[in-house]
Amino acid sequence: MTTVNNAVVVPQPQAHRAISVFSSEADFTSGQRLCKALTSSNLVPVNYRGEENMGNALVALDMANRMGIPPIMVMQNLNVIEGRPSWASQFVIGALNSCGLFSPIRFRKKVLGEQEVAYERWTGPKGNRSKETVKAKVHNIEVTAYAVEKATGEVLEGPTVSIAMAVAEGWYFRPGSKWVTMPDLMLMYRAAAFFGRLYAPHILNGMPSADEVADLMDLRDITPAASEPETVAETPAAKPKPAGRPRGVHAAMTAAKEAEKAKEKKPAGPVIEAEAEEIPHDEDGVILEDDPDGDAERGAGADDVFGVDEDDDEFNPA
Repeated sequence: MTTVNNAVVVPQPQAHRAISVFSSEADFTSGQRLCKALTSSNLVPVNYRGEENMGNALVALDMANRMGIPPIMVMQNLNVIEGRPSWASQFVIGALNSCGLFSPIRFRKKVLGEQEVAYERWTGPKGNRSKETVKAKVHNIEVTAYAVEKATGEVLEGPTVSIAMAVAEGWYFRPGSKWVTMPDLMLMYRAAAFFGRLYAPHILNGMPSADEVADLMDLRDITPAASEPETVAETPAAKPKPAGRPRGVHAAMTAAKEAEKAKEKKPAGPVIEAEAEEIPHDEDGVILEDDPDGDAERGAGADDVFGVDEDDDEFNPA
């Protein structure tokens, strides 16, 4: 506190500058320090815990600074459904009420009674499905979200949401739908989401509510067209097994080992049978000479495979 010309001057506190995580390297480093404390807390959802989820925490911190709300609020209300970020419906109403642009959101409800509504659904086996139109009777209710714009005083009304709309869009009869069990609450949630997307998309960063994303996810049809017959690739399991084929892992391993042993065995060669020539001999086993001229022939070298050596007679071992 200072005095200037006898006037008391009260120093004004400096305005807090929200950290934009991705604006500069210094802010990115500061954001990481803040996110380190958040990722180590048990109060944040599982998708933001631990160092491996530091990237998710940085994105949540950046969104919180842009919206001017605490990071923990973003982490608690930001849902990711099949890769698409979306806000919890109660957060949408809270963000619109606290943004300062409108008066608190109110809802106008109108009961229309029982009505017949037509909607389309897919029927038939997979690969040959077709659309059919079905009619159903429902207790129709309409809800409209409205608020007063503070800058102009004008009453702003969002698009009207009804049970008939939920049936026609395919939200009402989808599996696990809350439209059947909690129709009033679902009507108000959807009406508020439509109001925010129409008059304050910058408050919600252009993202839809989690209920909208959940309803749209169930409407996707990935069945191939009926004109394109589904082809099934032939697999070993589809082929009939030959008779006598072993079943089970152990039986298959045993069969493989037996096949390897059969390959290692070499086939035996052809067996040649011959009759041995009987040579005459006496009782003492001495071979008898049938040919008296055998000595002469052998002496002449008839049975000598090396022929007759002329120097044999002159050989003297001494």
